Amino acid sequence: MPEKRVAISVQNLVKYFGGRKVLDGVSLDIYQGETFVIMGGSGCGKSTLLRHMTGAIAPTSGKVFFHGRDLTTMNDEEKEKLKRRFGMCFQSAALLDYLNVADNVGLPLVEHTHLDPKIIRMIVKMKLGLVGLQGYEDLMPNMLSGGMKKRVGLARAIALDPEIVFYDEPTAGLDPVVCAVVDKLILDLSHKLLLTSIVVTHNMESVYRIADRAAMLYRGKVLEVGTPEEIKNSKNPIVQQFIHGQIEGPIDFLRLDQESSELVDS
Repeated sequence: MPEKRVAISVQNLVKYFGGRKVLDGVSLDIYQGETFVIMGGSGCGKSTLLRHMTGAIAPTSGKVFFHGRDLTTMNDEEKEKLKRRFGMCFQSAALLDYLNVADNVGLPLVEHTHLDPKIIRMIVKMKLGLVGLQGYEDLMPNMLSGGMKKRVGLARAIALDPEIVFYDEPTAGLDPVVCAVVDKLILDLSHKLLLTSIVVTHNMESVYRIADRAAMLYRGKVLEVGTPEEIKNSKNPIVQQFIHGQIEGPIDFLRLDQESSELVDS
């Protein structure tokens, strides 16, 4: 078998917010072409880790490498060029209410390319077709269901033909059937477009459906990394309590809720 190529390498990442250590020595290698899930409870550092991988925030210490290039030492111009190779699918879809579906999807192309508007419209139709929404170009966001908004957000995330797509809680707020549809779409796009997909979620059904590998974070540390089957069979009692949604166990939910609230307030 060919040797796996590391797409993103996180090395001993530490991040403080307002005196609180949110990431505590996180190290991960994510391979090109895999669907990698970052899971854990609220306030464990999942979204903060994702923001470091995209270069959106700088670590207190540690490194993040994209194909061997250190994101933490890049200047703003270098980061902007690099970000065009990333796609981002936000938890809320983050559509602009005053733009129709086509203009929302085409926004990255307008901002980062000099393509003719006719070419942009063709690309937009193609991307919407990939998420099952061709023909919805003229609708406004307030005319869409929650699942449709997520799919428009995904079409926008792949508008620039990225190498990596980051998903921040892509199934949050969706019913189980729509969650399954979005999960299948993530997998289909990953395979069709040869994407590396990095998904932040606390939905264990999604983890089992889409992950090649998953990492569980707890209080800013990586507790376990492995395939879904390896995560299921973990001997770590914190991992077992989380994946089975058990009230009793080593996880102090009241303390985690308090820490999460303090982080939001800061």
